[in-house]
This record gives sequence, C-alpha cells and structure tokens, in this order.
Amino acid sequence: MAAGAAGAAVAAGIGAGTAAARLLRAAAVLALAVGVAAAAGCGVKLSGNEVDETANKLPVADIGSGDSAGLPGDGTSTGDGCACLQPGMVFRFDNLQIKSLDGNPDHLVIGTLNPLWKGDIDKKELNFFLEVKDVTDTEIQLRIVNGARMDKAGNVCALPVTSNTVTMQRNGCKIKNAVATGLNVYAGTPANPKNCTTGLEVPHAIPVRNAFFEAEIVAGCGAVHNGVLTQGSISKDSLDNTCTCLTLGGKPAEECGVPDPKFAGYPSLQNEEGKPPQFCKDCCKGCNPIFTNLKELLVMFGELQYKCLDDKGKPAVCLSAVFEAPRTDKVPADCPL
Repeated sequence: MAAGAAGAAVAAGIGAGTAAARLLRAAAVLALAVGVAAAAGCGVKLSGNEVDETANKLPVADIGSGDSAGLPGDGTSTGDGCACLQPGMVFRFDNLQIKSLDGNPDHLVIGTLNPLWKGDIDKKELNFFLEVKDVTDTEIQLRIVNGARMDKAGNVCALPVTSNTVTMQRNGCKIKNAVATGLNVYAGTPANPKNCTTGLEVPHAIPVRNAFFEAEIVAGCGAVHNGVLTQGSISKDSLDNTCTCLTLGGKPAEECGVPDPKFAGYPSLQNEEGKPPQFCKDCCKGCNPIFTNLKELLVMFGELQYKCLDDKGKPAVCLSAVFEAPRTDKVPADCPL
C-alpha cells in the first residue's frame, strides 16, 4: 500500500474501535515509514524486522556529527553589536530541525519529521515566538509561546497556555540558559490540533522538558541565529498520552478533524498477547480515529532507549535540535476562547 493511499484511508474517517480501523492505522504508519525510507534509497529496520542492512542514511539537515555542532561558541564576543536588543522585540522560528533522538542522529523518524515540521512552519501551523521581556548587560528574559493558524489566509493567534518564560545568560550577542526550562509543541488551528493529548498539563501540545538552549543574536537584532536545543526530553508518560494526526502530502490541519471526547480509543497492536502491555490500551482516547499514538508511531521507525529523564526524574526520550528565528513585528493576539 502506498503511503499516500494509506494516509487517505486513515483520514477518511475509519470506524472507531473496529479491527479494520486498527489494521489500516497500522498499515498507514508502516507505509509511511517504508515510503520515506524507499524514497531516500535507504535500508530500513523497523521494530526489529530487518529489511536491508545497507549503510545508506535518510537525508537530514547538515548540522554536524555531535550534540555540540552548531553551538555559538564559548560565549566570548568582541564588542556588543546587540545593544539594540530591547523589551518587546519578537522573533519567530522559520526553521526547526531535529538533530538527534536518544542521541542517535540516524533515527529513521528524523528524516520524516523534519520536512513535515518545516511544512507546518511555512503554512503557519507550527509557530514558536520568542518575546523579549527584559534585557540587562548579563541576562535576557524570553517568553516562549506557540501560535495557531486561524484561517486560510495564514493569520496566526497566540496560545497563552503554551507559554513559558526563561532567563538566558548573556555575553554580548551570545545567550544560553543555565537552568533547565521547557517548551511546548502545538501545531494546527485552535479547533484542529495536529497533536492530541490525554491528561497532560498543556492540552494538545507535545511537552519538551529539561531543555537547554544556546543561540546568538545577529548584529542589528534582526534574528536569533545558530539556535541549538542542546538537550531536551519528552517523557515516556507524555509519549503514552500524546497522539498525532497522520495527514500526508502537506494537507492542512482541518483534515485532522476535531478531538472527540466520546472517542473510546483503540488498543495498540504493538502489545503482545499474554504479556504486560508496553503500549497504550485505549490509545488516543478523546481524540478521533485519524490520530495515532506518538510512542507507537516512533517505535515503528526504531526502538526508543529512554536515555534521559524528564523534569520529574522519570524516563524520557532525549532530543536535540537546531533552529533559526528572524525578527517579526509582534506576538499575535491571543486565540479567541
């Protein structure tokens, strides 16, 4: 089954809880994994089933081989080309690329998620705003907040529930946080989230915690440049309680439908009969049949090692990424309730 056909089958509104729905959902995820790998001309190894052992790799952004690649250096600077920095300035991500998952820069899902996230950023469905709240010679206080696309014209509103404020140490134009912070990943429209969560603190957003950032402000304050998430984590509990919408081919968030509180969820096909369940038993409860559990999806592309801890000391998947954020006019108005 082609990846596009599988995605269309899922998005067509498969009957909740039926065997056919579960099988087609699994086929869609598997077809997506195989389709991406085949398009890249690489060997695939999914959940222990070896298909090919060639050394080819999925294409990912050229951002170096180690977690320190692309860092803005040791914080030294000559002069201060960023004296223009002041409260009220706002920057919006125009690029966000995963660099490694669980310390593995070759995890198969990276080559799938990066172009999808770039497409969502370009369509204004994935928005990160950095708002300067305070500036001193040694610190910058930044508010990180998500936005959502409001209409077909691409107008965006802000989601205050996703916001977090972090204090960045400053040496001239170079900034980094010394205390772990967090951010949330919301995508879609206010009514049509592309992620759907059950019982998490921030509705319908992937929580990244224990996060450390480094970046530099370009001279003239026109952008946040060479941004690196050197460390972040997504807890196992969060993966168990987060689902994502399988829309392929750049389809808009409206294709995901709306979360349905009456949707009972589906039992993961990854659970082995007669053994304690390792995956959700009522996956995506409160979402709708189009959504697939995030942990279930990631494992389709490769095992998760949980090499990090979340902010509560529980097992978590490690994450690193790079980003760029040119200056924009302002944080948009809050989304209507």
